[in-house]
Amino acid sequence: MTTSLQELLSADAEGERGDVVYGLLRLAGTDVALPLSALREVVPCPAELAGLPAVAPGLLGAIELRRLVLPVLDLQAVTGRSQERRADQVVVVVASGERVLGLLADQVQGICEVPADILVAAQAHGGGLLFSHTFRHPETGRAYSVLDAAAVLRLPGVPTVTDVTRAPTAVRDGGPSAGRRTLTVLRCGEYRLAVDAAHVHTTIPTPDLRPSVLSSRMCPGTVVYDDREVPVVDPLVLLGLGELARADTGAGLVLDLGTGYVVLALSELLELAHVGPDDVLPTPSFALPRPDLLDGMVQVEDVGDCLVLDGAALLADAQLSGFASVNTALEPTHGGDEATLSAAAAAAGGAPAYLTYSIGLDVATPLEQVSEILPFPQTLTRTSVPGLLGLITHRRAVVPVLCLATLIGRPSPPVTASTCLLLVDVDGASVAFAVDTLRSIDPLTWTDPEQVRDRGTDQLERVLQTSPLVQVGGQTRLLPGLDLQRVARAVQGPVAVPVPRVPWSEELVAG
Repeated sequence: MTTSLQELLSADAEGERGDVVYGLLRLAGTDVALPLSALREVVPCPAELAGLPAVAPGLLGAIELRRLVLPVLDLQAVTGRSQERRADQVVVVVASGERVLGLLADQVQGICEVPADILVAAQAHGGGLLFSHTFRHPETGRAYSVLDAAAVLRLPGVPTVTDVTRAPTAVRDGGPSAGRRTLTVLRCGEYRLAVDAAHVHTTIPTPDLRPSVLSSRMCPGTVVYDDREVPVVDPLVLLGLGELARADTGAGLVLDLGTGYVVLALSELLELAHVGPDDVLPTPSFALPRPDLLDGMVQVEDVGDCLVLDGAALLADAQLSGFASVNTALEPTHGGDEATLSAAAAAAGGAPAYLTYSIGLDVATPLEQVSEILPFPQTLTRTSVPGLLGLITHRRAVVPVLCLATLIGRPSPPVTASTCLLLVDVDGASVAFAVDTLRSIDPLTWTDPEQVRDRGTDQLERVLQTSPLVQVGGQTRLLPGLDLQRVARAVQGPVAVPVPRVPWSEELVAG
């Protein structure tokens, strides 16, 4: 079972059934697994490393880790691969016997309990392998090689140092023990924040954020994670403490809310700190804008005072849940290189972007028509108007919420965790359309310029049949190009009728 990154750093080396627990890493261009008994911690890799009077393939230098001057090795040079350093890489502290070494890694992917019977032993004539076994992930089927820590630390010429990472005097505030809390400490602008490690799914580097219809002060954009387009949330805005400068955004902390992921934008990850149960001190509720999201304050040595986030409250927060519910799945393209090149050429040529979503079938709408994407509200003010799900207030306006599928004559779908609202503004008013799920945002690659919509049959129940067909992104399939502004204008007139005498699909016609 895959769990969070931070649980990787505090989990036992064996699962409840005696299965071995591995940390999953991406390093040297490969997916590797490392037994937790050999993994001490993970720290950010600085841009510049201290020099060492030693020479070995892949030896980058050393980093200062509390009392240790820790040598750092890049296995890419050892395996013959070549790739440039990246600013978001981390150092994994690997131990064997009484020696430790730092390995440069691209990403920590979490942990996994692996039954012993699925491990396949690896060997080579003459030895020299840096991995001992292989296995396929029990859930994803992805192939991993089990890194042999002892073999890595025996590489010729590679310096190692004495393992003091688990000595009581070497670990800040002592090591994890009964009643103690393991906190992930991070910087967000001028603030120092901390959150219980068990509530962190993983951490990721934050590259240039992708623009999105979700973009706002709280959500500066999206990033791609786990084959999804995931909203990035500014924790300072969420907490009412200001706003994180884009130039100061250098990492992300992934929260798994069950319905989807949210990435909290950070300046940098600082360290793991182990604190006593009484070290987190309560804060006066009137002193902070969002006391419901805070567990108190703690003083961390060499870091200072940190606001401790309430991880459980974050995972239950309505705003974060709303962002988590609109993760956009990034579907692989099926049109081959030609379709991919066509999509790239369309984007480079300034083709209009289209939002693809499902209402029981997939449709596409010009992105410029959708002013915002909102999570489906937990509560609605119901009315007696047929076809209207209810009313919500948004940005100091009352917005009608309608089921788009029902409105255009399709079966009414159930509300699920992926249901969301597309907000459309026309003629100075807004209408929110409930849709099943979002798919992707892609450039328009083809539409038939000779398609003429039949204005004589402009009833909403026939809007799909009278919509032009479009191709978007690298897809080869044709989708209805649904004009949501057309639908919104049709809705706005008849909605004002006090008591409609016929079904909406017959009464509502385009103005």
